[in-house]
Amino acid sequence: MHKKDFTINELVHNPSFRHMAAGTATDDEIRAWNKWIEENEDNREKAKEALSQIAGFAFKDPKQPDVEAEWKQLYKHTIGSPKIKDRQVLKPGTAMKWVYRVAAILIIGAFVGIGVYQYSPNDNTLEQVEQITDRRTIKTGSGEQKTITFSDGSAITLNSNSTMTYAMGLLHAQTIEVTLEGEAYFDAKSDAEQSYPQFTIQTPDGIIRDIGTAFLVRVKENQSRVVVQEGKVDVQLKNKKKRDKNILIPKGEMLAFNEGAVLNKQSVNTTFYTSWATGFMHFDQTTIREFADFVEQRFKVQVKITPTPLADVKMGGSIYFETLAELVRSVSNVANASAYQSGDGNTVYITAKEPPVAD
Repeated sequence: MHKKDFTINELVHNPSFRHMAAGTATDDEIRAWNKWIEENEDNREKAKEALSQIAGFAFKDPKQPDVEAEWKQLYKHTIGSPKIKDRQVLKPGTAMKWVYRVAAILIIGAFVGIGVYQYSPNDNTLEQVEQITDRRTIKTGSGEQKTITFSDGSAITLNSNSTMTYAMGLLHAQTIEVTLEGEAYFDAKSDAEQSYPQFTIQTPDGIIRDIGTAFLVRVKENQSRVVVQEGKVDVQLKNKKKRDKNILIPKGEMLAFNEGAVLNKQSVNTTFYTSWATGFMHFDQTTIREFADFVEQRFKVQVKITPTPLADVKMGGSIYFETLAELVRSVSNVANASAYQSGDGNTVYITAKEPPVAD
């Protein structure tokens, strides 16, 4: 432990400090953290708050207790007692002592918290618990999209005619559990030290866990579909048998499944599926026919290509758009063809450009 000025959030996520809270730290870690905690009152307050978050609850102090004195008192009557000392295998200053120290701090905090709940005229305790166990439901109507952004920069964009319920963990950094009906795009910010998924999505067909990922989930017509734009996801079918392994979906692949089986697994142009959320579409030797198929499915319009050989022309490059009209205009340059909508908007025409007139 080289750093001297920790924030509470850094302590909560520090592996060594979490070892201390769990009683699994080494002797060197224990000595280092004890020294840091005893340096000043600010460090003790930060340690107490971090420990309360790791333990899964928080409390307020109406009157600041003497934590050190209470610890000494508890130690005296527990592992500090001569009777108990003789039975201890671990020496003072080892992990066992730290476990009791954590218990002392949290027990003091728990009683103080109860006092606030019973006597405070402004019942902030209920508000705190509500924040810790936050659960919300988001719905979208036809043509409506909503984006929820979290403190670490991760985000969920909910497509139209969809419903999502999400629940935050006891700690802000814990997995966000999502239940989805419809379609949503997930952008999970990767953290090299993070050992748990940012999002876990539950559908009627199974569970999807991200691994530092940007991906799409669609739940419709008795099946679920995952499209992975970045990173990878882990999929567990609802009726998974003991011998079946979870399915790992890498970047650039789509998986369609129901509760008992994989229906389809293939490499795809992921931006076709995620463009409604990102406004971005990339072409990498993509044929005009493939593009036309996507437009027909996504926007419920008919696409006509003339002459027929134009359908096999391959496109490269990227475009940004917000509406179908913008998409059609942008693809004209990428495809080196003319693209336009009919007056009623129900048909998209892609035609070859007229050859230049000779002088």
